[in-house]
Amino acid sequence: MARNAIVLVFYLSMPLIIAATVVGLMVAIVQTLIQLQEQTVAFAAKLTAVVLILSFSIGGMSSHLLSLFEQVMNEILRI
Repeated sequence: MARNAIVLVFYLSMPLIIAATVVGLMVAIVQTLIQLQEQTVAFAAKLTAVVLILSFSIGGMSSHLLSLFEQVMNEILRI
């Protein structure tokens, strides 16, 4: 049960982490090329990417979390 929860956390967080990393790298490259050293630009871009990915994938994430919740409740009731 705990292993399933940990795997689910990695599975659900990976798209957000990948999106933030890719956007952060792209913004860093552009900032280096134009010699702009403003931290809020990178933060705003990463935040926007994470919010967009989260808004598109929240339905699938919630169904996985609901399934895990049902498994946990069934185990509690079985005890």
